[in-house]
Amino acid sequence: MPVLCPRLLRFVLTALCTGSGIGTLASAHAGSGELVMVAPLDQVMPIVRFQQGKLTGGMLRDVGDALAQRLGRRPLYVNAEPAKVTEVLAGGRADLMCYVMPGWIDGDYAWSVPVLPDIEMVAARPGAPHLRSLKDLRDKPVGTVAGYRYPRVQQVLGQRFRRVDAESMEANLRRAVEGKTDYIIISEATLAYLQRNASGVQLRPELVFAAFKTQCALSHKSRVPHAEINQALEAMVKDGAIDQILARYR
Repeated sequence: MPVLCPRLLRFVLTALCTGSGIGTLASAHAGSGELVMVAPLDQVMPIVRFQQGKLTGGMLRDVGDALAQRLGRRPLYVNAEPAKVTEVLAGGRADLMCYVMPGWIDGDYAWSVPVLPDIEMVAARPGAPHLRSLKDLRDKPVGTVAGYRYPRVQQVLGQRFRRVDAESMEANLRRAVEGKTDYIIISEATLAYLQRNASGVQLRPELVFAAFKTQCALSHKSRVPHAEINQALEAMVKDGAIDQILARYR
């Protein structure tokens, strides 16, 4: 199977994660009038966009800015690698982290109302055999992200789930684009964004296996009352503010 030319590959990765890279863990603590949120460095657009090490766009930035405004606070973002999320959030260096669910991250947190919907799916390279169900992935290499948990796939495949871990979603996508894996696990939002913004790149939607609404994990050491955060998020869901944010990336 042909490998995409380097120029096209650079375009794909730029469209997904402009300027992203391995950043340093920012030092931040919620002060009076601030709302500190985790910016995960292992994600890509449309979830996050980093430029020169700073979170500059994506759903999490839009939700965070809107939430802070409703709370009358100034939004701050702490870059964190997956291995540092628990240290930052459980340790009280951030108030919350969104686009997560119980079981996705380690630590003890309070949880917000459901906020951002998404779908988990398998995407395939052109020419890869079609899948009738997750069982067809037995013993086949599947592109995954280190530290991510895939409970439904693990439940179905057990010991025959052959993960090929990459350090980030960007690296996971790069492997698929380069033809190193025929299948990857990806969110529908990310795949749809790729298909719209990187013409000529062919990853076909192959198999949907989970639909969910992600939440925000709230640090027990947050200086911002959980009830205030929850009320603001619930209002954003009910009055259409979340739908307006999602529409920007569809």
